[in-house]
Amino acid sequence: MAFIIVAGIVTHPDVVSVSDEKYAGMHGALDEFTPTIEEDMNEIFSLTEATARNLSGVSMGDSSVELALLQLRRDIPASYDTYIVDTNNTIQAITGTSEEQKSVGTQSCANITEEDLKSSKNTSIVTSFYTCNDGKKGIIVIAPIYEANGTYTGTIRVSLDTAYLFSGAVDQLRSDYGYTIWSIQQDGCLIYYEDTELLGKNTLNNEIYTEESSFNVAQLVTEKPEGNISYVFYNVGWVEKGLINAVWDTISFPDGTEWRIVLTDDISINNIDIDNEHSSSQFTTSELRTFVEKAYVYAQTHTKEEALKAFNDRNGEFINGELYIFAYDINGTTLALPYQTQLVGINRLQAEDITGVKFVQREIARTEQGGGYVYCQYPNPAKGFARELKFAYVMPINNNWFIGAGLYMDNTSFEPCGDMRNKMISQVRNFQYLSKIMPEDELISMLNNPNSSIQVDGLYPFASTYSGTILSYVMDPSVIGNNHLGYVNSYGMSIGREAIPLAQSGGGLIYSLVWDPELERDVYVLIYVEPVTEDTYYGSMIILE
Repeated sequence: MAFIIVAGIVTHPDVVSVSDEKYAGMHGALDEFTPTIEEDMNEIFSLTEATARNLSGVSMGDSSVELALLQLRRDIPASYDTYIVDTNNTIQAITGTSEEQKSVGTQSCANITEEDLKSSKNTSIVTSFYTCNDGKKGIIVIAPIYEANGTYTGTIRVSLDTAYLFSGAVDQLRSDYGYTIWSIQQDGCLIYYEDTELLGKNTLNNEIYTEESSFNVAQLVTEKPEGNISYVFYNVGWVEKGLINAVWDTISFPDGTEWRIVLTDDISINNIDIDNEHSSSQFTTSELRTFVEKAYVYAQTHTKEEALKAFNDRNGEFINGELYIFAYDINGTTLALPYQTQLVGINRLQAEDITGVKFVQREIARTEQGGGYVYCQYPNPAKGFARELKFAYVMPINNNWFIGAGLYMDNTSFEPCGDMRNKMISQVRNFQYLSKIMPEDELISMLNNPNSSIQVDGLYPFASTYSGTILSYVMDPSVIGNNHLGYVNSYGMSIGREAIPLAQSGGGLIYSLVWDPELERDVYVLIYVEPVTEDTYYGSMIILE
């Protein structure tokens, strides 16, 4: 598996700019897109400021603090965490699991002072892009909290995943026009890119962007608030180069922050470093498993160094068209990735696909259960880097590292789901909020009532104990009361055995196949789960087909 890694964005003497009409059409599409991001961010500013006002004068030990933070996190599905920081930049309260509660009393990754807030053009501010100690990356919206007498007591903060913030609107843009988006701060830092592993990289000083060229596109974008250009796009691994046409504009927020939003058309691929004989999958899932098992035997009968050398060899026996072996250690560090060897040695634990599924974490979790199948969406280099479902099989070599390989599911096509994903996250977080203000049996009763106010069209909520007893399952109420740990889909994947550890670790997204009683077959779904009580987790799912 591999993501596209940029190694430079430059103009080229052979590039001929497209017509003014082409640029005008692209600017028109961009003009439709940018208000969505502006409106979403302004709503986040407003919600954060309102919560800060409501918490003014409230003691940190008051139960209303937890409810306010949970409500804010529910209403902002792009948020990682909501938390309160005192005047010494120390975290005083935070949403999340018992593990996340350990951050109370520690320093926030963004040291924002009262002076910083006062110098802003607005009552709240948005920070530059941050990578925090726990590996989470994004931006932070911050609003001040004051006592009734006007004394500054600290801030309320919302950590935002910019991939979630942009992806719903980007989905629509790609669906309507076939274009995509990347975005940078004025200092050149990438705050959105479809390859989320590039988030936080600086396009002006990072070594992968500084090839000498006649022109540096990123520099031009940061210098000029709007414009257009055609250029050759170089990147390492899959693609040698491609022609890009781009237009950009600027969005501004109340605190004076500006983001450049760059709209680009599809890459015109000049070279694909993959055996095109197998660009459409000619392998079965059983052949996939056999391929991985062959590599497992090799790893068990050779040294680790010998095995990894063989797995990274593009001309070796562990490359067969789209099938190739990848390897990671149990902490997420890349050990083998033959089409993207520059990622070897890089930790990808926080890597997400376009929907937000942390695919390396899902592979590790599956490995810790003894191995098996796992899904993610991946750019397919044989199809213009369209995001397609990829079905992988992973096996542990020992307790320290694992291997796997994957196939693109050619007959599987998903509609854009960014907006529905956010509604699903908000729904599950609402269950978490409601669990604090009502008895669990009443909440379960609401989940089981298809006409209750917490139901959302197109979503299928559920609840389960950590021991596997189903408390609620809207898609098929007949299974309520059963233990689902033994339920498996047609590939032997147990939703419960995947969802339970994910919920216990704080929650997240997974893909799977589940039985649809109306269609009488397995259907592809995206699932979101979160812990709700000490004994139960709640979730919801979207049918992707």
